[in-house]
Amino acid sequence: LMSESSPLVHGPLRTSRFGRVLTVDVTAPQMNMVVSRGSSLARSSVLVTTFARQVIDLSKGGEKIDTIVVMGSDGDPVEHPDLREVTENLRALRDKWFSRAKLCLQTALRDLHSFELRTTMGMYDKVILEYEWGRAPTFASMTGEKSTQLGVLTSQLTHFDHLIVQASFMKGPVDNSSDAEVQNWIKKLQEFRPREVHILPNKAHVAAVRKGAKAEKPKYITKNRRQQIADEVAEKTGITVTIHEDEPLLV
Repeated sequence: LMSESSPLVHGPLRTSRFGRVLTVDVTAPQMNMVVSRGSSLARSSVLVTTFARQVIDLSKGGEKIDTIVVMGSDGDPVEHPDLREVTENLRALRDKWFSRAKLCLQTALRDLHSFELRTTMGMYDKVILEYEWGRAPTFASMTGEKSTQLGVLTSQLTHFDHLIVQASFMKGPVDNSSDAEVQNWIKKLQEFRPREVHILPNKAHVAAVRKGAKAEKPKYITKNRRQQIADEVAEKTGITVTIHEDEPLLV
């Protein structure tokens, strides 16, 4: 059993990807003041109050914040039922105390059918989205979703113009780094045209592999292979591609 609640706001953290970052962890497990009985998600009022105290203290202390990232360490941030209310309040606080900071959502969502969710995503300056599969079978193996959902997700993403795709590549029980996988991945990027692509060397946690494939641990590709993939994306799409050595923000 948890003896205490997990922190909701972290930072500022210095990163190469986003400069000075303040993260808001909307799924950090809480013991009290939760959204409903049986849940560990903090109420929106708790999230907003905690964030407000932090940004006011930082602003009065002369700190610099380049990016505010809404993320989830114990589940995807889009799982919070009050994400829209939280987002509206965070944006208002950002506007008042750190008006130059970018407000970002970091997510690994697989379905955008909800109009309210799409509206909420539109409130962010950037949406940092995990998208790292070229073929439907690989998508299913790495996410546990139905293989047909990859096509659905890809078509849904065409409605956004502020996406940053982040991707890690691996070998092992599932391989998303083969020539065929990468070629198909690039074709899908051409369909929905993210603003940027970030290629990451590793993850804080490995994308879940279907339960049947558990004998072998994933192996991550070399720096040279990452560079090859980055060059190919840039050449074929014209999208800005960056290789980052620091870890993703707990997603």
